[in-house]
Amino acid sequence: MNLSPVSPGARNMIYYPSRVVYLDPDMETRSNSITFTDSSPSVILNISKVQCKDDGQYRCTVDYINYNGIGIETSTETSVYIQVAADIPVDFSLQPNKNLQENNTVNITCLANVGHPEGKVIIWKQTSNADSRVELGKSYYTDTKTENCLTNAHVTISYNISKYDDGTFFGCSAQNKFTPEDSEPTRSIGPLNIFYGPSNLTIEISPQMHSFYVGDRIRLTCSSKGNPRPTFQWTFNFTEIVEGEKYYLSNQDTTLEFNTDNITDSGYYGCFVSNSFNGNRYNSNDTIKLIVQERDIYSSTVRISCVNIKCSSIEKCTTKDHIAICSVDMWKIVAFLFISCSLVLGTTTAILWRYLKLRNPRTILDEIIRGGEDRSYETLSSGTTARNVEERNYESLSNVMTDTYSSIDDRALRDGEGSHYESLGSGETHTYSSIQPTVSL
Repeated sequence: MNLSPVSPGARNMIYYPSRVVYLDPDMETRSNSITFTDSSPSVILNISKVQCKDDGQYRCTVDYINYNGIGIETSTETSVYIQVAADIPVDFSLQPNKNLQENNTVNITCLANVGHPEGKVIIWKQTSNADSRVELGKSYYTDTKTENCLTNAHVTISYNISKYDDGTFFGCSAQNKFTPEDSEPTRSIGPLNIFYGPSNLTIEISPQMHSFYVGDRIRLTCSSKGNPRPTFQWTFNFTEIVEGEKYYLSNQDTTLEFNTDNITDSGYYGCFVSNSFNGNRYNSNDTIKLIVQERDIYSSTVRISCVNIKCSSIEKCTTKDHIAICSVDMWKIVAFLFISCSLVLGTTTAILWRYLKLRNPRTILDEIIRGGEDRSYETLSSGTTARNVEERNYESLSNVMTDTYSSIDDRALRDGEGSHYESLGSGETHTYSSIQPTVSL
């Protein structure tokens, strides 16, 4: 190692002889110095057989008299680091390390030569699907100086194992101030095999609804995590389902498929999951309720809520057990039938009235008073014959002409012809009836 402070003076200055003050007597035997000369205005300190203890602060002080005869003293300092690379940890252990299961507590220990300066060890973990490490613990910086810079760092931590540590790597790295981050000496253990019972159990339905019709095909899928891998068992109304003509199991019994044959297929379908390790058995289960109904004209597709369901004009939406159903509203049907019948009856009455009016245009239905005369009329139905002994008086039905007639002869009137009548005195009141063209009197 060569340290060379340069004199700030000029050639015409007076120099004092150089000297080295050693705080470590051992360094004096491993170093020498070169003093100022006219040809070399510098003092050089050479150290051989460098040791770890040689790092630290070095100071160079220069005393001289300038050309004005004034004594001057100046000094400067520098830091010297003896760099020693860290080594791979000599000891890294995780205890206990066999048959680990969820909620176990383990002790992780690391010991390594961390080099110099500012060495330390770090314990970390890294999952199989993660790109970065998670630091779990570290030692304090160690600056113990030995002849060969051997600096041991040690740390022990306690860690609680979880199911998420299954497949995880645990490691220990040694490093110091000058260790590159991408080349730290490391020792690791893993991936760990962590036992844990069934968890995250879910049942998925396809199609995604809870109400079906007879004849529909249903697929139920059960999923769960566990180590060892769990076994799956299906139940219907808490009775074990056995694969056969009706039920089909696949994907290592995680999927159940069947056709609904009857409304009796309604009920609770359950998935039972279990595994065992270290002499113990662990299980979990979940159930869902399915409704199977007959297909008919009185109900439509069942949904979860009435918010987005559209029913027909004669249906209403109701919910029961969190299921929305479109069903027939009988009051709407009654109202519809009543309105329809009323319209038909009214239309038929109007058509009949108009038909009768067009067929009998000369029928007088109510009393008519003309020119102060009070006359009564009687309609003779087709085929009516007046009695021979009765005498009736008639008035022609023309709009502007009034005549008097005698009693009607017994002979029949020809179609469109009149009969002989005698005059009636003015102011008399007589009873007449309209004569249809086909009436015989």
